[in-house]
Amino acid sequence: MYTTRHARLVARFAILSLGLAVLLTGCAAKSVDFSTINRPARAPEMSNFDVFVGSWDWTAEMTNADDSHKSWSGSAKWDWTLDQRCLHGELSARSGDKAFNAAGVWSWHPTSKKYIWWMFNDWGFPQEGTAKYDADRKTWTMSYRSVGLDGTASEGYYKMTVVDPSTLQWELHEWTPMRLVKKMEMKGTYKRK
Repeated sequence: MYTTRHARLVARFAILSLGLAVLLTGCAAKSVDFSTINRPARAPEMSNFDVFVGSWDWTAEMTNADDSHKSWSGSAKWDWTLDQRCLHGELSARSGDKAFNAAGVWSWHPTSKKYIWWMFNDWGFPQEGTAKYDADRKTWTMSYRSVGLDGTASEGYYKMTVVDPSTLQWELHEWTPMRLVKKMEMKGTYKRK
């Protein structure tokens, strides 16, 4: 014997099934007309990366390191890739008995309207972040989250100022998450080879 409650349950199920069928039919993939899709122009913001392209030597001082690891040096090379829509970079670093190599990519996100970047090193520790460019000061500020060289979660920023086409001054500030404890602070200079 069917009750009113049972009838309402059957009616709800029928309405839900009908609604689901309509949604699934409406969500079917339409064919893509590639004749209406064209490659966009290169973002003009990408030109701000031009100053990095080339080969560089760098030196830096880590202000809060032990004496044998205060002085760092290395080299870097940045090149365009993907029709100048992505900047690819490689970096080497050495101090005392410690050394690492890193590679990364920098680009412009067309919908969020932000510079974005990722870097990975041969210790297996990644960095990822966003960047801002101040054209008046010729300064990049690159915020990031990462796994620091000590293997723990980190956040921080690089600040890089274009002194002239062959000289970049930079600094690095890195903390534990939520900036509770400062982990690392460096200041240095890149010189074009």
